[in-house]
Amino acid sequence: MGESIDRIATLLELLARDVMRELDGVPHELLNQPVDVPEANSLFAIATHLKASGRMWTLVAAGGRDVPRDRDSEFVATGTFEELKTDYERWIVELHEVLDPMPDEELSRPTGIKPYRDGLGVEEMTVEHALVHCIDHTGIHLGHIQVTKQFLLAGGLAAG
Repeated sequence: MGESIDRIATLLELLARDVMRELDGVPHELLNQPVDVPEANSLFAIATHLKASGRMWTLVAAGGRDVPRDRDSEFVATGTFEELKTDYERWIVELHEVLDPMPDEELSRPTGIKPYRDGLGVEEMTVEHALVHCIDHTGIHLGHIQVTKQFLLAGGLAAG
């Protein structure tokens, strides 16, 4: 594994474990509680989307694996913390299977994926673009989880 890839894999694992630490001990009803904010999601849905997106960027874009995804279902997903924990642990193992043997030279390899936003200055994302975006996306949604959890535990945001 290259030094840069090692740092990326380590950071993604740390962020994934931060998500689990945030959600561990949250009561089941709050984990799945819809929130009364436009375009906001339950803690479980945010965590499900984050993990599915992370798998797409690490396993599909960087690793070339075929991983089915139903993005729409991520935002209405419900379940238990134990299910999330199992899924996150599986993603952590999988991302290491893909990234650990990868040399840093692979970072410049094109992924075949168009940029997710304007301004990147490329017509096709590289492995580096995909992994940096995954870090960014994971951090943003970890923040969403933290703030949503704070409001829910304080008795705010709950729909209905």
